[in-house]
Amino acid sequence: MMSSSAQKEPDQTRIIAFLAEESQQPVADVAKLYEHERAELALGAHITKFLHVFAIRRVQEILRKRVADKLGALAGGSPILSL
Repeated sequence: MMSSSAQKEPDQTRIIAFLAEESQQPVADVAKLYEHERAELALGAHITKFLHVFAIRRVQEILRKRVADKLGALAGGSPILSL
C-alpha cells in the first residue's frame, strides 16, 4: 500500500523527463517551463490534485508552438499562428 504522501504528489522528475524527451528540449528548460505553468495554475486553484495534468498540457502546447515557430522561421515564412 502506498503512503498518503506518495499518492498526493506525482513524480515531477518523471513528468519533466517525459516532456523533455517528447519535445527534444533540454531538461532544465522544460523544468523551468513546467514549474512556471504549474505555479500559474496553482494561483487561483481551490483543488490542486490534478494541476500537474493541466500543467503538462500547457507545456506541451507551448513546446509545440515553439517547434512550429522554428519551422516557420527556417522555411523563410512567418511563424504559424494558432488561434
